Amino acid sequence: MRKALVFSRSIAILSSIALLPTLRPLAAQSSVQPRAQAALRDSLLALDRRWGQAYVHGDSVFVAGLVAEDWQGWFDDHADNKASVLAAVRSGAPRLLEDIVDQATVRIFGEMAVIQARERNRVPDATGGHWETRHITDVFIRRPEGWVIIASHDSRIPNP
Repeated sequence: MRKALVFSRSIAILSSIALLPTLRPLAAQSSVQPRAQAALRDSLLALDRRWGQAYVHGDSVFVAGLVAEDWQGWFDDHADNKASVLAAVRSGAPRLLEDIVDQATVRIFGEMAVIQARERNRVPDATGGHWETRHITDVFIRRPEGWVIIASHDSRIPNP
């Protein structure tokens, strides 16, 4: 009985090890050219930054194409979905005065990518505006229409 249990655990471990290469970031997979990796990372980061700028400029068309229908966002005090994000961008009033995404890390896993960064927003208020700083995580997947964001998490942090 004990030998059978040890054998089945060994098989389970060996099976799991076989899956490990598929979980490595794209940068670690030898079949992808370094220039192509860098270009894709830059392209995804540009999409993420443009999403922030869409709140400054009210670009709901861009947001509608970038945010997946099944997108879910989690923030410090609420959850969001695509409909609420589009409503915020379409409201007409500038939601943000400025948006800066920096200190970013972009990791690509085949058809999925994760961006983690710091995002600084200048938010309108009665005095003209104040800064809010957040750590963000955005998850992208490649769908037939291109790269889209399927999940986000923002946590407010102290301003620098």
